[in-house]
Amino acid sequence: AQLNDDVSWLDAARLGTDLWVVGHFGWTTLGEGATSGVLTMAPLGITLLSLLGCKVLAAVSSARGWPLLAPGVVGFAGSAAVLSFLLADAARPSAPAATVGAAAVATAGLLWGNAPHGNGKLLGGRIAAWLKDGIAPEIPAAVKAAKRAVGLMLLGAVLLTAAWVVGGAATFMDLFTQLDPGAMGGVALAGLCLAYTPNLVLWALSYIGLAGFHVGAGTEFSPFATTGGPLPSLPLFGLLPATPPPAAAWLVVLVPLLAGFVAGLRAQRRLPARPWWAHALVALAATLLAAAVLGGLAALSGGALGPGRLAQVGVNGALRLALLLGAELGCGLMIGALVLPRLTGRRGEPVPWTGTEAASQ
Repeated sequence: AQLNDDVSWLDAARLGTDLWVVGHFGWTTLGEGATSGVLTMAPLGITLLSLLGCKVLAAVSSARGWPLLAPGVVGFAGSAAVLSFLLADAARPSAPAATVGAAAVATAGLLWGNAPHGNGKLLGGRIAAWLKDGIAPEIPAAVKAAKRAVGLMLLGAVLLTAAWVVGGAATFMDLFTQLDPGAMGGVALAGLCLAYTPNLVLWALSYIGLAGFHVGAGTEFSPFATTGGPLPSLPLFGLLPATPPPAAAWLVVLVPLLAGFVAGLRAQRRLPARPWWAHALVALAATLLAAAVLGGLAALSGGALGPGRLAQVGVNGALRLALLLGAELGCGLMIGALVLPRLTGRRGEPVPWTGTEAASQ
């Protein structure tokens, strides 16, 4: 608190805007001179807040379809550009990147909130109707299976993060107390930790996927090894594992196997009676889609946290994680979609055909 005597509210607003720009995939500089570095690791809590905000606004708006999407995206991206150029200080060079990132977040949020009930009059509802009636049922079945697999994997990552929170709560509070941020600084520091919590969840996802993650050069956190090192003073890093993993830590591989199995079994039951190769294609497509989504999310969780050894923080290779998760989820999906139904004699329930199949029939 004693360092804030010469800091104005405008300076605080500029710093906050810098973080907001980074949260929309821009970047900013840290420090000065030889000790300066770049902060590119987006606090995904800020990204998620913007996404949910756009979803809520789309859900309560009377506008639908393109009359909402087009001005909504332009307005949100325009606001990002204005804030970046007016208030951002060190992050101003990344204003164009943040504007593009804000447009992408707004598009996703508005599409998400623009089809709350699958109404055919809404843009998202039209897409859903086309997927249902205009193409073979294997494609929406694969999309639903991938969505279920991704959801189960993220749930597993959240549970692992919760275990880290319980185990590292004492270290977290010790770091928080040592920083002595004061009342206002304490609120800001807690908010910064919350903003980076989704990044921690995605690192837990990489841990479950056996790829692991690192927080600076020379560190590793995986089911096979825990190699620590000097970490930034952010109390959130006090939640990370501090001891070598137990011998049974590799059993986390059961999480993607189980997630794939549940997704594959549900997809098989929802499909009309089809030959085995059709179910295999559904499982394969769901595997590729789920692995791509999870790998992409993991790639967004990393970046640079400063100079030197902190120039690379995050998962140990998003592509490597996607390949590992693809193999693990794929095994579960194939077992759920093919092996178990054939062993038990339970097959997919016939459902009425629609769309192009009904027309051809």
